[in-house]
Amino acid sequence: MTNQAPTVPREHIVTETIVETEYFPDHPPRTESATFRHTKSAGHKAGLRCAISGQRNPEYHHIWCEWADADAVDWVAVKAIATGEITEIPVLDAITDQPTGETFPVEQSAIWMICRITEARGFDWHAFEPTKPETFIDSPQNMLPLAEKFHRSATHGIHHRTMPTFVFQGYPRKSGFVFTPDEIPTKE
Repeated sequence: MTNQAPTVPREHIVTETIVETEYFPDHPPRTESATFRHTKSAGHKAGLRCAISGQRNPEYHHIWCEWADADAVDWVAVKAIATGEITEIPVLDAITDQPTGETFPVEQSAIWMICRITEARGFDWHAFEPTKPETFIDSPQNMLPLAEKFHRSATHGIHHRTMPTFVFQGYPRKSGFVFTPDEIPTKE
């Protein structure tokens, strides 16, 4: 038996190695907030399914902000962006990520898009209290229900894939298309 990838007609394989290096703000050990417990319970009662596979009893993935980054977020600014109080945000230097002194329209930013998506899903940014970020972080609007495979597995999980390749898994596929080698039936 060889270690070569199987040949799949009309497809070619691309292998990526992604290395992330990030500083997380120091924080106490994470515990489930009352908001997170409520979000999970309500989701299970509503019969929410994995957003990719439709499997029952999904796990819940923090999609727009993870707890590990929460203490580094300026939640006052996020609320001001969401409620329209901030209409321009700083242009960041491409090397240092520090403000350049120039600004650009908030409507062209990722955080504005995130605020609009979560608002459309029912999050009330006007009622949001920046000193209680768990009310956003653990809210249903910041959760993506996922089966374990699409949450944590090395081949399909959102924690191990780039966003475009993860999201692709939710699109209907043409018959016979193989996404990853683990989807190819093996012969014993």
